[in-house]
Formats: sequence, structure tokens, C-alpha cells
Amino acid sequence: MKLIDGVERVIEGVFAHLPLKRARYGVDPVQRLRILRTQVDQLSSYEFHIELADVVTRLRDAHTRYAGPTSLATKVAALPFLVEVFGPPDAPTYVVTRVGAGLDAAFKPGVVLEFWNGVPIDKAVRRHADEEVGGRPDSQRAWSVLSLTLRSLQYGPPPDEYWVVIGYRSTAASGTPTGSLREIKVPWRVIDPGEIDEMQSSGPTGKAAMRLRHTRAVDPAAAITRRAKMLLFAPGALTGEQANAQPTPRSPSRRKAPTAKVIETELTGTLKAESLARPGGAIGYLRIYGFDVAPEEFVPELQRLIPLLPDNGLIIDVRGNPGGYILAAESALQLFTPKPIQPTRFSLLSTAFTRALATRPGMEAELGPWKESLEAAVRNGELYSQPLPITSFAECNSIGQQYGGPVVLVADSTTYSSGDLFSAGFVDNGIGPFVCVGAATGAGGANVWDYEDLRPLMAGTDFELPTLPDGIGMSFAFRRATRAGPAEGLPIEDVGVAGMPYAMTRDDLLAGNPDLLEHCFELLRQQRRSSLAVDASKTAREITVRHAGLTQLDVLFDGHPGSSLRLRAQTSVVVPYPAGTQVIELFGFGGEQLLQKRRVDARR
Repeated sequence: MKLIDGVERVIEGVFAHLPLKRARYGVDPVQRLRILRTQVDQLSSYEFHIELADVVTRLRDAHTRYAGPTSLATKVAALPFLVEVFGPPDAPTYVVTRVGAGLDAAFKPGVVLEFWNGVPIDKAVRRHADEEVGGRPDSQRAWSVLSLTLRSLQYGPPPDEYWVVIGYRSTAASGTPTGSLREIKVPWRVIDPGEIDEMQSSGPTGKAAMRLRHTRAVDPAAAITRRAKMLLFAPGALTGEQANAQPTPRSPSRRKAPTAKVIETELTGTLKAESLARPGGAIGYLRIYGFDVAPEEFVPELQRLIPLLPDNGLIIDVRGNPGGYILAAESALQLFTPKPIQPTRFSLLSTAFTRALATRPGMEAELGPWKESLEAAVRNGELYSQPLPITSFAECNSIGQQYGGPVVLVADSTTYSSGDLFSAGFVDNGIGPFVCVGAATGAGGANVWDYEDLRPLMAGTDFELPTLPDGIGMSFAFRRATRAGPAEGLPIEDVGVAGMPYAMTRDDLLAGNPDLLEHCFELLRQQRRSSLAVDASKTAREITVRHAGLTQLDVLFDGHPGSSLRLRAQTSVVVPYPAGTQVIELFGFGGEQLLQKRRVDARR
């Protein structure tokens, strides 16, 4: 009963998407919990937990998860291969893309799956998708395909079967299935990336880190399975080993991705940076696997990497990014644009619970900005508080542009949470073209809190939360995210961020994304190019500015107008600055358009 009481109070009192989920899916989780309370004596322990988990799963919200014991926190049920899908949604092809050691030699990357435990593979995927959390058919299918071989044991039930029987065929160079149907029997096993991965801690601790703990946006199950995938197929990334620079494999059709030169990073489990060989000049490639590193480490590492990337253009790839710290995601955007970044807005569900929470000791800094509008919502009949940013405008713009070349972003329907926020910020702030595999990003539009973070805050109030039994936990969507800029007010939850649609090809899956990269190269080629580089001399009190593609340079000294210069092509200019100047800001224009911006610390 305590478990039902706790879950019910959280869902009814603080679950940010309750009105949306009731309307969109025709479900009433609060009523289902009340009915479940009357059935407790008729259910076994296993049946009870399955029913309770189903109540939460039917919300279709990967932020809101019913969690098992903490002893399972980093454990994942795994099959030692990966399945991915290409082709149109109405005729998908399921192909094996990675295979671990110990399986039959005929079962190798490139084989096409036809059956899963005797069920036609697409039907098996669609059936399992009904148990997944995606809010759209494409995202449900994408999560279902991933969970064919990787399942978090803390955030979902273990597989029903001890092994799976897979029916597959080999393929010709064209990708057409050939030969007779084969079968392979593969047992499930439990792996634990937490045994070698120091990132699998519970996150920051102490008062100074409380803000970070309360300003996460992450799918916890996807974050765990992402690291399990690394453990199976790239274990060195979890221990700080740099990715290798071996040539990408050719697919049977002979397609091959550009040769990549790896740029070393200190965050191997979170970032991968490469220089991709290309006629006319190399192109940068930045893979952001997650935003799970504290911003004071994540953003400086990006700043260190950016000068090492080619300046002809940059592809930022956040496919499969499950999220992390909101501040890390939103403060990174400024590095790639001269425009001021407008952060995403967040609002709380207006209930007696959230109003009481906003008045609790220690919550002044955390929820103070929302307190007045929560109270006003009662008088005005509003469902939500005023939408306000979690990351301040100053934090989003404290560093400024670092990369001056054109940028394109790639995401997919499993890009979630802070990955959604990064994608939304990229689009809403007009940074560059956005390519999306699937209809839109994964559509995780919320800030996430944990039950155990909330429980001590409500002790001694009318909304006191019971201690959950047996180490059971829960995460939930706490503040609802809405977009900024030209899309201001639009929700992200269940909608996602749409971009230019792209369908993965067989060569993309088997040969290092050659078609996807070529598509991005073409988009970069179409973008306007310019550059701005600054060398400062403290002794001479002057800066030397090298530029291309710009017609005018405006300079501010400590926020005050300094000079405005007409620029001649490829001619550097020297700009003196007054004694005592601390910060110099440079704005490079091409006609009326702001193309480049740099901030120089004159004290260094």
C-alpha cells in the first residue's frame, strides 16, 4: 500500500504531463492506481509489480519510470549483437550491425533478420513496441528495436525467455537476402558496465551539486543501456581509451565512409571528435553520446576540442543521446553560433502539492522564480505556472561563439531529454540545418526528479511521501519543457523536434554512415562561409583580426562602442584597445547578417 500511496501522490501532485497524457492516450493513471489498491490481496507480488509498472509505462514517458532495487542500477540483460533498421517505415529491413565474440561465424554483420522466436521480425518488433515508452509510432519502433538486445533490469522486467531463436539469411552485395533460412539460439546474459565505468555513480553530491541533481533531463534506462552497448562493442571508451582511427569497413556494395582522423578527447565515454577527409578540405565530426558530464567539465572540453576541428564545416551527431544535465546541453549551444541563445522554458503543474513544495525550506533558489505564478494559477484557472528557463540567459551566453564554420546537426527518434533540448535550441536559435532520422526527436520534454530527492523535502507536510519498500524507486517528469524563439510555447513532450527527414541506408548501417555523411556534406556546402580569428597582444594593447567572407567589423570594449570598420577581403586589421579594458567583443557582419562573434579576455 505504501508503494501505491507514494506513486499516486507523485503522479497526481507533481507529474508535469498528467493533463497531456490523460488527453492524448485516454488513460487515467490515478484511477488505475486506486483500482489497483483494491486488488492487492488478489495479486501475487510479481503480478502486483507488473501491474504497477504497466500503469507507469502507459504514460509513454521515458522520464517517468518505476525503478527496481538499486542493486540492479547498472545491470543490463543483453544479447551480444545489435539490430538496426533501414528502409521506409512501411517496409523496414532489420539487419545485424555488430556481433560479439562466441557466436556462429555465419551470424555476422549484414545478415537480415526474418524471425524472432518464430514470429516475423516486424510483427515481433511492433508487439514489443506496445510495451515501450515512445510517444510516436516511429520512436516506439526505434526503442523496441534497441530493446531487442539490451534491456535495463532496474527500469523494466527481465526478458520472459532464457534465450531467443533468431531466423536470418545472408545477403548479396546488393543487400538482397540469399540462401536458405538459418537459425541461431542465443542466451540472454546479464552485464554490468558499472563494474568498469566510473560514470555510473549516482551523480553529484553535496549542497553545491544539488542544482545539477535537480536540473537533469535524461531517460535513465537509455543512459544505462547506452553504456552497456559500449561495454559490449567499445569497452575502451569506458576506461578512457581513445577511439581507434582504423578505416571504416566497406559494405558489400563497396560504399565506404570518408577516412577519419581521431582527435583525442578526455571524455571518451561521452564525446568523439574526428576530422573527415574530404576533397576541398576536411570536415569536422563531433559525436555527443550524452550530456551526462557536469557542465564545468563538459563545456571546457568542447572549447578545447573546437580549435582542433577543421573549420570548413562541422557535423554534430546526437543520435541516441539519452540526455543528462540541462545546463551542459544548453550552455554548449553558444559555442557554435554568433547569435544570442534563448534557453528552453520550464513550468510546473499547478497543484496544492507543487505550491507547498515551492515554499519548503531550501527551495527558495530552486523554485522561487515559479512560486508567484504557481499561486496566481489558482486565481487564473491555469494548469501550469509561468514558463521560465532553468539555464539562465547569462549562462547560455557567457562564453560566446568558438566555432566559426557552418554547422549541421543530426539526431534521431531516440535522441531524448537534454538531447531534445539541444536539438530544440539548435533549431530555435537558427544555428544551422537539422537532419533527423525518423519523424522527429524522441520527444522527452521535461526536467527529471527522483522520488528520493522529493521525499525528504515534503517530510512533516500534508503531502508527506512514504518510504518505498525494498529499494524501489521512481523517476518522474517534474517541470514541463516548452520551446523558445520562433517556436515559443510549443511543447516537446510526445511531439519532439522535427527536422529534414532522412532514412538510413544499408550502407549507413554497415559502412560508417557514408550516405548520411554525404547528405550532411552537401548541406554544409550550401551554407554561407565566413571566418574570424583574433590574436591579442597585451603588451601592445591591440588585437589583430584575420577574417574572410565579412564586410564589417564592430568592436565593443567592456560593452561600450569602440569602432566600426569596413573590411576588405582577406586583409587583416589591427584594432588598439584602451588601457584597463577587460573584455573585447567582436561582431563580424556579411551585409546585414551577423556571421561571426568572438569574446576576448584582455586581462590574459
